[in-house]
Amino acid sequence: MAAVRIEDVVGDFVSLRKQGQDFVGICPFHDDKNPSLHVSPRLGIYKCFVCDAAGNPVKFLMEHEKMSYPEAIEYLAKKYGIPLEYERTESDEERQQRSLRESLLIVNEFAEKFFMDQLRNTDEGRLMGMTYLKERGFADATIDKFRLGYSPDNWDSFTKAALEKGYKEEYLLELGLTGKAQSGKLYDIYRGRVIFPIHNDAGKVIGFGGRVLKKDGKDPRKYVNSRENTIYHKSDTLYGIYFAKNAIHKQQNVYLVEGYTDVISMHESGVENVVASSGTSLTQGQIRMITKRTQNITVLYDGDMAGIKASMRGIDMLLEQGLKIRVCLLPDGEDPDSFAKKHRDSELQDYLANESKDFLLFKADILSKDAGNDPIKRASMVNEILKSISCVKDNIERAFYIKECAKLFDLSENDLNLNLRRFVWEKTKEQSRTVQQQTQQQGQGQTGAPMPDGPQQSDVPDLIDTQKHQDIAPQTDLLYEAEKELVLLVLNYGNYLVYEDDGAQREGLRVDQYVCNEMMKEDLRFHYPLLEKIFNMYAGWASYIGNQDQIIRNFTLSDDPQVSEFVIRHIPVEPRFSEHWQKKYDIHTHTTRNNIRILQNQVQNILLTFKLRILENDAAIISKVLENKELAEEDLGLALQQLNKINQLKRIISQRLNRVVSR
Repeated sequence: MAAVRIEDVVGDFVSLRKQGQDFVGICPFHDDKNPSLHVSPRLGIYKCFVCDAAGNPVKFLMEHEKMSYPEAIEYLAKKYGIPLEYERTESDEERQQRSLRESLLIVNEFAEKFFMDQLRNTDEGRLMGMTYLKERGFADATIDKFRLGYSPDNWDSFTKAALEKGYKEEYLLELGLTGKAQSGKLYDIYRGRVIFPIHNDAGKVIGFGGRVLKKDGKDPRKYVNSRENTIYHKSDTLYGIYFAKNAIHKQQNVYLVEGYTDVISMHESGVENVVASSGTSLTQGQIRMITKRTQNITVLYDGDMAGIKASMRGIDMLLEQGLKIRVCLLPDGEDPDSFAKKHRDSELQDYLANESKDFLLFKADILSKDAGNDPIKRASMVNEILKSISCVKDNIERAFYIKECAKLFDLSENDLNLNLRRFVWEKTKEQSRTVQQQTQQQGQGQTGAPMPDGPQQSDVPDLIDTQKHQDIAPQTDLLYEAEKELVLLVLNYGNYLVYEDDGAQREGLRVDQYVCNEMMKEDLRFHYPLLEKIFNMYAGWASYIGNQDQIIRNFTLSDDPQVSEFVIRHIPVEPRFSEHWQKKYDIHTHTTRNNIRILQNQVQNILLTFKLRILENDAAIISKVLENKELAEEDLGLALQQLNKINQLKRIISQRLNRVVSR
């Protein structure tokens, strides 16, 4: 997977912008307000410095798209044209879940093709479905782009075709493509309807919307939409997102409309950064889909005042997520679909640009007209607006909104701020209560990743051999941290040079070689298996890979999840010396004298600390042995001699360590 580019994979789902050598974007794994997701092409990883989400391309797809490991590998292989030859090693449960998801997607793909074929290649489809779409003004290219289709007005045409192709009845029922009558007879859910396929970020068909063409009174529903199932969750879906994501990234704005035809008509008019909530109030899942691509949203309203007021209540959620919200009100009797058809492309685009207003000011204007001169209604209106302002996180933005409201309603800023503080305080208390409830539900477990397996306590051995009996030493954070720092030292700076006589410009020794020499000379060993494994893997790669970044990338893309997780979690996106050592200088031969001294001190400090922690570990083993009251006198004397020697070495190293740290 060396050809995989982390910025390409993450960029398919998150809007990224260049920042130095890296990229940054809104983190999709928490309610991010400012770009906190860092993507490093150099290391092939992503990291969020707020919620600690981190990983390689495979991990991103697994976490973000809920793919299994094999699905993520297959996705990347297809994206980069890499042939796959491997043996699956997944659990039965994982295999079943993957199989179910893949099967449902395959059935939906068949359904999409069936409906498209019926629309284009049957008399009924052309007469009913295509005529309707042409009357709506949709061009052939647009119909093909959105993969629109038609379901025959027969009891079970689609279901029969699917069963004949070998697709299981249970999958057809699960997806809501087929229903079952009380008699047990199967029937088509979408019969006699124009079909609007619903696609996810990756372009996979996850659901359908069907618009009725004949009103016969049997089914009063104008639209039938896919029900919730394994691959379709309405609250996490925006219609048109697959076709809009590139335009959203380019324009750094998204238009939000209500229905399928609104999206399609605006695309035909050249406005492609548009998605639909499909007639529902915005959900947190849909908002996350928007915030990971842009911080700017423009909501399109038709002239229906009742609908506008109803939808306003949900838009406060957008303000809470830090989005910049504008509103564009269409003329009375118009919706995005009809307005786009009645105007030239340039007229639509000019209207959207010129008529868009800040949401809170738009809200103030609408509510002000509704309240009239009634003082009670106007007071209620002002409080309603203040509630929305309390959702704004930025204090400066709040101040500007308060100033504008004071002008609009001829009120003092002090009075408005007084009430605003009350709403902010109430909101803070409510959030605090929510957090407390979640904490109580989740329990008071430890946070963070568990420390890797280390030495454990056990019975006292008969013989005193600290190397042989590490299992009786108490596990300590200090020992683990020392070994971890040593591993991270070689990962970050293994190829860098250090010099024995304080930076003299002569032939130096690589950091990884220096560390290996010290460990072999004093027979030093790791106590934590994962750290030992990583160190040994590094030693194997360093012998033939001269590029430090490539070595790290090998770890971040490792098939061993423990290894890749450790390296991704602990490796810094930018090494400590990178600005000086990588941008201005050749890190191997022309580094500054001061930076060489800093790195040399760092190497010595980490190695000395590592040795000190090993001695402390050995001392703990000897102390444990001495607790054995049945210890032979000869063994007791040996144990005391060993402990005395260890304590002497500890004092020597502590003195040296203090000199290095304070140098």
